[in-house]
Amino acid sequence: MRSRIFSIKKSSLLMFSAVINGALFIGGSLVSALVFNLYNAWFFIFCLSVGLHLIIKSLLFKYDSSCYFGIILFLIGNFYFYCLLFDILFLFPVFILLAFAGASVVTFYFFKQPYHLFLALSLFFVIIALLFFLLNKISIWIFLAIVGLSVLLLIVRYFTLK
Repeated sequence: MRSRIFSIKKSSLLMFSAVINGALFIGGSLVSALVFNLYNAWFFIFCLSVGLHLIIKSLLFKYDSSCYFGIILFLIGNFYFYCLLFDILFLFPVFILLAFAGASVVTFYFFKQPYHLFLALSLFFVIIALLFFLLNKISIWIFLAIVGLSVLLLIVRYFTLK
């Protein structure tokens, strides 16, 4: 049967994933608040657990939207703790855009949607521009020009996509 994996219903596996991820969220939030005094980390732990649940949902039911949104949330949660660990929180907007680009690449690879490839490529140029802007290597006008050009090229490519 297609609705079963090892004679276990996919919906039961998804419910098990929800329970496990909920327990991980509660445990992780308590540990981060009580042990590490990170009172704002609960949101990013929530992003990690919901993202992992959506990735599992995508693997079970082949949903591209769950894959995309799950990878975005999972990467945002991971990148927050990465930035916190290396004390580079001022670069966190770069990592948020990197999460969107990474999710677009994965969605393109597994679900063969060409728009996501073009979205990832245009986000790549915006990521580089934002990184240089946050490091004070380019001015706001150059940054806005790069963002505007990337959005314009993405719109043109969207309307010319077959």
